Amino acid sequence: MAKNKKVVSIESRIPELKKYRKKRLIRHLILLIGFFVLLILATLYFLSPISKVETIYVSGNRELTEQDVRSDSGIQKGDYMIATNNKNVEEQLEKNKMIKKATVEKSRLRAIKIKITEYKTIGYQPRDGFYYEILENGELLLERARKFPIGNRVLFFNFKNDDVLKDMVKEWKKLPVSVQNAVSEIHLEPTKSDPEHILLYMNDGNQVTATIHGFAEKMSYYPSISAQLNAGQKGVIDLEVGAYFESYYKKKQEKEKADSE
Repeated sequence: MAKNKKVVSIESRIPELKKYRKKRLIRHLILLIGFFVLLILATLYFLSPISKVETIYVSGNRELTEQDVRSDSGIQKGDYMIATNNKNVEEQLEKNKMIKKATVEKSRLRAIKIKITEYKTIGYQPRDGFYYEILENGELLLERARKFPIGNRVLFFNFKNDDVLKDMVKEWKKLPVSVQNAVSEIHLEPTKSDPEHILLYMNDGNQVTATIHGFAEKMSYYPSISAQLNAGQKGVIDLEVGAYFESYYKKKQEKEKADSE
């Protein structure tokens, strides 16, 4: 009697087992079909034009051309959108010494937006008939030669890519714009006692001797110092220790006296 009950119990389960197997088979078929559908869609996407970069927008550039930025980004028209990693492109762009910050976004289906912030050019250093930019971070761009400087920016002489130039730029940035605009040239003329000795040529015809350390604080008084000079009187203002003025006429007389002795 016990055997009969057991047989009946197994037979009653057979329909349920069949239903379970059928459901599992259907589920597997759905997953398999879904996989192939996704594979087909992905294939169609990569074969279609909508998967590729059509337009590269560039904004924020001043000194760099749009082509410069596109070239540095490494992105080209026809590249796969999905393969463009925004973070990697930003890091690539920021390797350019002129780019302070870069932001990359994917816009619409086929456009890449690149926005950059450049380091400002504060001046130029003439060398061998060309002009090389000096940036606000104290970098001298020897790889970018210009035939002519842009604007009325100050000219630097005898500087190189080192801490002296960085110190000079830091001090320069502290000056009021009105004082910056009064300076025409900055010459580094190191001495044994002062490796950071500088000579400035002013637009008003005066010269200023100083040292880079503490230069901005002393130079900020230049307008008031020059205003105290007699009309038409020009000469050298020494800001190394205090503030001392010597006219060109007096310097010429002293030189002539020394030569005659």
